[in-house]
Amino acid sequence: MQLLVAGELDWCLDSLNYWFTRIGSTFTFHTDHGGERLIVIAECTGLYTTIIYCSIIGAYPARIREKIAGLLIGVPAIHLLNLARMVVVSLVLYHKRELFGFFHGYFWQVIFVIFMLLLVIFWMAKIVKPRKAE
Repeated sequence: MQLLVAGELDWCLDSLNYWFTRIGSTFTFHTDHGGERLIVIAECTGLYTTIIYCSIIGAYPARIREKIAGLLIGVPAIHLLNLARMVVVSLVLYHKRELFGFFHGYFWQVIFVIFMLLLVIFWMAKIVKPRKAE
């Protein structure tokens, strides 16, 4: 999974014409202020966020089709947001190293929690239909 995310990040940064080298899941950015290294580890893949989201969907009392719809919407959305996070964090590291800790450790953590809550709320409001009382 790390290599998949690293490959996607490589493609995005290359498309944006950034100067870097990548070996496996390790990026070295060649900046005006020297070299900066970014390593894509398991926590960078969005896998843990996806597991939490899938657990919420799985535990909620909804029909199987509604759960599948929730997964088909949420899992790709989490993956895309994670890729955007990786791109932004890389650009912050490239341009403003001093802001990296804030963006990596705080900003994106809050964004992911809010995003996941909004995904679940959207799913519950738009996909899950109330069951008839028996």
